[in-house]
Amino acid sequence: MRISIALIIALIITGCAQKKPKPGKKSITNEDVFIIKALFYENENELPKAIQYYRYLYDHTKKDVYFQKIISDLFYLKKYDDVLVLSEEYLQKRFDKKVFMYRILSLVELNRLKEAKKELTEKYNKKSRFFYRMMAFINIKEKNYKKAADYLKSLYAIDHSKATLLQLTDVLIKEKKYNEALAYLRTHLDLYGCEYDVCVRLAVIYKQTYDYENLAVIYEKMSVYDQKYLMFAFRIYLDNGEYDKALKLINKYRLGDEYTLIVYETKKDFKKAAFFAKKLYEKSAKLAYLFKYCTYEYEANPGKKTAERIIPHLKYLIKFYPSAYLYNFLGYLLIDYDIDVKEGLKYVQKAVELKPENEEYIDSLAWGYYKIGKCKEAWEIIKYVKLKDKEILKHKKMIKKCLKDQNDTR
Repeated sequence: MRISIALIIALIITGCAQKKPKPGKKSITNEDVFIIKALFYENENELPKAIQYYRYLYDHTKKDVYFQKIISDLFYLKKYDDVLVLSEEYLQKRFDKKVFMYRILSLVELNRLKEAKKELTEKYNKKSRFFYRMMAFINIKEKNYKKAADYLKSLYAIDHSKATLLQLTDVLIKEKKYNEALAYLRTHLDLYGCEYDVCVRLAVIYKQTYDYENLAVIYEKMSVYDQKYLMFAFRIYLDNGEYDKALKLINKYRLGDEYTLIVYETKKDFKKAAFFAKKLYEKSAKLAYLFKYCTYEYEANPGKKTAERIIPHLKYLIKFYPSAYLYNFLGYLLIDYDIDVKEGLKYVQKAVELKPENEEYIDSLAWGYYKIGKCKEAWEIIKYVKLKDKEILKHKKMIKKCLKDQNDTR
């Protein structure tokens, strides 16, 4: 876990800001001009030049704000030793929170952690936000996560800020104290609602602990930020076989019949899947839904009546999607139910031409020859099929018997 210096500084400054002092009178001529130049060089990331102007301003005005700027710019230039030298001299005369903060951070960056702890303990209020945050930061650097968590808990008891909460839960997760992290996050969630970062952290823990039920709930709450989280929750319900919850989600957020169809497809409730596929086709005229209707209608009610009902649809579909699957599906129905065996053979032959290695299509072709009494041809086709499918094994048995009855066995 890595907590950036910039983040720590931002949290300290925003969390511990005092009232803005009233501007004083100008101490030197053209003070504003020097300030503008210093700010310009800071904006251009030319910090050494900015420091020169702040030094001039501080030397001639003795205003604390200019010394703070010198220290902060030196820190960002990674001149930590210079920060320590200047801050020590300055802090002997008067205590300044910002200067002290950069001093402590410089000690941390130089890995002088014991010194940083000692100065914090000796020179700062041990019950202040600054003290807790800095001590937590130092202990994190030392990988002493237990102590870091204790300081962050004390800080969170004072400020209840989201930033502190996230730091605390990160540390607790590092220690694999998932339940404790969850307790803090859930309490914060109950009090302040689903703040994005908090809910993200909850989602991370639920993933790591395989708590998919609560993960789906959090994703649903996060949908106020992005609708994609509803899809994540929907997927969890499907994967876990919680179809009623998936349907409730669809109804609650009016996701539409497309998602209802997905539920019944996944559930293998072919009757309802066929109903919604037909409904979607009638609404959108998309052929994909018509194809699904034909498939699920037959799966739900296999038989001659169903075959006769969907065959016209399959013939219509095949004009637009001349796929091997459709050719075989249509051809097999025509053959198996003796609706038009010769026509069915033509469709099946096209399926085999497109996918000659598919043993199911080869079986359909053999079955067609059997139906017109050409058992010898049927056997020559099916005898090489190795697929251990119940229907194919039945066809093999019947074709073999046909050969025997015709005295045409080899």
